Amino acid sequence: LQLRGGETLYQSLVEIFGKERVSKEDFELLCYSRDAGSLLPKSPEYVVVPNSKEEIQRLLVLARKEKRPVTVRGAGSSMCGAPIPLVDSSIVLDLTRMRRILDLNEDTMSILVEGGITWTEVIEYLQEKGWELGLEGPWSAPSATVGGAIAVAAICMGAARFGGLGSEILGLEVILPDGGIMRTGTGAHPGNLMVDRDCNGIDMAGLFIGSHGTLGVITEVSLKIYPLHEAEDYFAFSFSSLDDAIEALHGLARYRIPYDTRIFVHPVPEEMGGRACLVSMLKGTRAEVQEQGRLGLELMRRARGKQIPDFGKTYYQGRFTTRAEAFGKAGPGWLEVAGFIPIKKYPEMAAPVLDYFAERKAEIERLGTHPPTPTEFRRARQQLRTSLLMSTESLSARMHAIARMLFEEGKLEPLDAIATAIEQTTLEEVCSLAVQLANWRTWSLVLCR
Repeated sequence: LQLRGGETLYQSLVEIFGKERVSKEDFELLCYSRDAGSLLPKSPEYVVVPNSKEEIQRLLVLARKEKRPVTVRGAGSSMCGAPIPLVDSSIVLDLTRMRRILDLNEDTMSILVEGGITWTEVIEYLQEKGWELGLEGPWSAPSATVGGAIAVAAICMGAARFGGLGSEILGLEVILPDGGIMRTGTGAHPGNLMVDRDCNGIDMAGLFIGSHGTLGVITEVSLKIYPLHEAEDYFAFSFSSLDDAIEALHGLARYRIPYDTRIFVHPVPEEMGGRACLVSMLKGTRAEVQEQGRLGLELMRRARGKQIPDFGKTYYQGRFTTRAEAFGKAGPGWLEVAGFIPIKKYPEMAAPVLDYFAERKAEIERLGTHPPTPTEFRRARQQLRTSLLMSTESLSARMHAIARMLFEEGKLEPLDAIATAIEQTTLEEVCSLAVQLANWRTWSLVLCR
């Protein structure tokens, strides 16, 4: 394989991380060249995988000396391009090995974790102890890292009740570009626990939420925890007008009824029908969920909504696989845009977007329904196979060996080598690999199925 980069810098990286955790091979760099979105890929010059914060400190000091940009990467499950390098000389810092649970403090109702752990790993650990997070992480929670979601200020499951991600963060540990370490909130004092970010001077944690890795590397996160809820319930309603749906949504927000709620405007799921639809999830004690359900149904019917049985349950119980299954059918194909707007302003904001789709209805239907040509089909499958590997910590020994052989002896391009390697690896082997890899909770497991 073609090797890139100066030997002096490479040897310096090997001294820090060891040869097994540094790569400059084109074949492996390809797997770090994109995220789950549709932005064009860009390969870094090196990839390094730290085991400790000391290694990160040494890297940042070295990178600053050599004037090399460092791109911080979690699981690569974002769709906004956050982990994609901007220039050829970049060093990608893969944090997925730093995934330990450092402390569960039931007295302070907090949990301290490393930034490379996934949301689902934290959720499952807490459930065994009788606790839960307020926010369940983004819809890519099985693959998304806690530090990565904070870095992009992800909108998380449970936002209807808890709001933005910052509301659940008690403190951060961040390694700054010069290699120094900052701990925010109460954790700023080395003798204190990281259990609060208020009344401790400047709220430095807020500076790093949404910073996209530009201000430092998030290595530790302290989050609020709550007693495990007793009950869940769900409901879904369709509406004949967007105004009615917005009125219902505003009522849910006003009385803080759902744990999470979603509105579908374009496209509306076929099972729902109507001009717009709402789906909501309720959480709490049995008595709370019963009362939330009663009030929610009353608001929906007052807004002339039509109840759709079972859709809410199906939608939310599959919340950790739905998005991945969508990728499995089509591969990455869009750029996600997220933000906060007043609920009553939604129709005004949505109007030009809906007009855009209406003007191009025929084109969209043609692109969405016509049989794919052989070239289109091959491109879609290739895109799907690449997405299988793009978020893994490294390639499996079997697929790596097959693809390396194909690339060297068969003169195949890296992407074709990866695709062929996957074809020659059984689904059972790939699924087993997905479970074994350090950040196995990627799209991989669902895509295999």
